[in-house]
Amino acid sequence: MAERRQAERQLRDSQKSMRELSLHLLRTQDEERRRIGRDLHDSLGQYLAVLKMKLDTLARLIERKGDEAAQDISSQCLALTEDSIRELRTVSYLLYPPMLEEMGLKSAIPWYLDGFSARSGIKTTFEIQADVGRLPRGSELALFRVLQESLTNVHRHSGSKMAYIRLLSKEGMCFLQIRDEGKGIPSQLLEQAGEDWMGALGVGLRGMNERMSQLGGRLEVVSEESGTVLTAIVPTSDSPPADAGR
Repeated sequence: MAERRQAERQLRDSQKSMRELSLHLLRTQDEERRRIGRDLHDSLGQYLAVLKMKLDTLARLIERKGDEAAQDISSQCLALTEDSIRELRTVSYLLYPPMLEEMGLKSAIPWYLDGFSARSGIKTTFEIQADVGRLPRGSELALFRVLQESLTNVHRHSGSKMAYIRLLSKEGMCFLQIRDEGKGIPSQLLEQAGEDWMGALGVGLRGMNERMSQLGGRLEVVSEESGTVLTAIVPTSDSPPADAGR
């Protein structure tokens, strides 16, 4: 009996260490994304902006000389530079959107959905409860990452042509729901995994679950042949209800 208790204690300690490591990796990943996003915007973005100014000046000089071949090359270079600036801005904002910090989820989610639909061809709808306010910084970032990861899964695996997003709050908790009309997660995968099903579905969902648990919230997934509904739940304040993570 003593050996069994010791083994159980060691297992709990090991699981706790794994959770702490996972959370540390998630925090490190967020900080690295923030740094890379800002570096891209502040350094490479500035270089490209200066390059565009130089090319504009060169284009005007070439136009005065009437060299059609040179004008064509100049126009192509300008177009490529403008495309590069747009792509760089998109990448840097996806890594760490400044809009999220400045204006919150109400503004960041529609911005992200517009870009996601343009890139994937998947139509999206966004429904938000009128009284949803700003959440703690960590909660807003966690929900935004859940949205990104969920829609990536919808695009890669579900086959759905639609995604429905809802944001609402009640009883001190904020709910972000992502629903699709795809083929769903195989039921046997959920059944075989049991209570630890998050680990069986890959790093993405496991990471989302860790983020919610860290904040005193939880992640819920209901998957059928008609589609999947993923709901991320976090407290609306830094003091979560006692039963929030249950």
